[in-house]
Amino acid sequence: AHEINTPVGVGVPAASHLKQITEQIVKLCSNGAPRRKDMTDYLEDMSEAADILLKNLERASQLIKSFKQVSVDQASETRRKFNVRQYLAEILLSMNPRLKKTRIEVMVDCGEELEIDGYPGAFSQIITNLVMNSLIHAFDPEAPGTISIVVTAPEQNVQIVFADNGRGIAGEHLPKIFDPFFTTKRGCGGTGLGLSVIYNIVVQKFGGTIVCDSHPGLGTVFTIQFPAKGK
Repeated sequence: AHEINTPVGVGVPAASHLKQITEQIVKLCSNGAPRRKDMTDYLEDMSEAADILLKNLERASQLIKSFKQVSVDQASETRRKFNVRQYLAEILLSMNPRLKKTRIEVMVDCGEELEIDGYPGAFSQIITNLVMNSLIHAFDPEAPGTISIVVTAPEQNVQIVFADNGRGIAGEHLPKIFDPFFTTKRGCGGTGLGLSVIYNIVVQKFGGTIVCDSHPGLGTVFTIQFPAKGK
């Protein structure tokens, strides 16, 4: 609602201004022929207001489309082809209300033509849970940081390298991170299910593998591979 309110909040005063200047020009016309300058000023104002309205309505439409697609996919088991870069943008857009509360920058590196024949809802859960895992565990509140998502297609596979430059994972915890209910943040936003869900989706849904490399103070890297044409 907050995200959609931004373009709508810009569009409403533009529409109000357009209505006001149109009423003024109608009044001038009803009292006789308006001056050339009146018409020129009106047309310039009208063009500017229409441009603002169009851009912000398109922005609101894009937001709604992205939210709807991600929401439908997350609730669906439907398999389909999808463009990875475009879908990553939609997933991150749907997470923007959460990301905007942080000082974390998310960078994506993915070829424009890369496609997956698989389950976009499950893919969305992988990315969403990885991002949330980093936000909860890798960074202190208000701390700056970087998350990078690099997607490539070696041979017939898809490889996702998800990395953050956060606090890293202690060596004794690393073997347990994919275990259900294991968390170091219980009571602070961690359920211990996020990475377990990711593991099950990658292995069972996509027929792939996931490994984690992390060292305290040096950040964390998750490397995921699975067939581009699905399991």
